[in-house]
Amino acid sequence: MDRSKEGPQYRLKFDESIILVNKKKFKLLKFIDECNSIMEASKNANIPYRSALKYIEDLEKEINRRIVATQRGGKGGGGESKLTDAGKSILKEYRKVESILKMHADVNEIEGNIEEIDVENKIANIHLNGKKVVLPLRGNFKVGDRVLVLISPDDIFVMLEPHESSVRNIFPGRIVGMELKDNLVRLNVNLGNTSLFADITEYAREQLNLTLGKEIYIGFKAAALAMVKI
Repeated sequence: MDRSKEGPQYRLKFDESIILVNKKKFKLLKFIDECNSIMEASKNANIPYRSALKYIEDLEKEINRRIVATQRGGKGGGGESKLTDAGKSILKEYRKVESILKMHADVNEIEGNIEEIDVENKIANIHLNGKKVVLPLRGNFKVGDRVLVLISPDDIFVMLEPHESSVRNIFPGRIVGMELKDNLVRLNVNLGNTSLFADITEYAREQLNLTLGKEIYIGFKAAALAMVKI
C-alpha cells in the first residue's frame, strides 16, 4: 500500500504489471460499470471529467490494455462507455483487497525479530515476553529479519489453565478490558509487554467466569498467524 494526496493506493497485480489504484479510481470504474457513461461516472465519483479521462488513460498505459470501450452515438446522442474485461478485472482485484482489509481491520499485531528458523519443518520463532512464538515459514525470511505477526482476535483461545493441545503458543495474561462487539465479547488481555484482543461468546465468558482483572491464559495455533517483513 502506498499513500498519495488522494489517500492510500493499493498495488494490484494485473497480468505482468503492478498498478496503483486508490478509492477515487475504484469509484470511477465502478460508476462507469453501473452508468455506462464516463461523464455520469465522473459526477457520481465527484471527479472532474478531464481528471477522469486522465485516470483512464494512465491505467490503460500501465497495463497496455483498454479498460473502457466507448461507442459514440449519432446526432441524437446515445453513445455509451463500458468497462472492458480488463476494466472489470481491476474492479474485482480492488474489491478483493478491500475485503481482506475490512476482515483484518482489528487484527492484533506483534512486532519482533526472527530468532530461529527450522527449514525442515518450515517454522520460524520470534520471542514474546521471553517465550517462543512458533510461526509458519511462508516466504523468503532469514534469522534477524524484523517482522510483524498478525493474529485475528477470533483465532485466540482463552483458558483458565494451560493444557496440552495442538495450540503451541500459550501465554499467561490478565484481562484489562471487556466490551461487547458484533455480538461477541472482546477481551483486552495484557501479557506484560504487549496486549492482545480475543473475541469469545457471552456463553463462553459466563462458563469461564471471566471478569476484569482475572488471570487467564491465551493461546493460538501457528497456522492462524500471518507474518510480514518490515
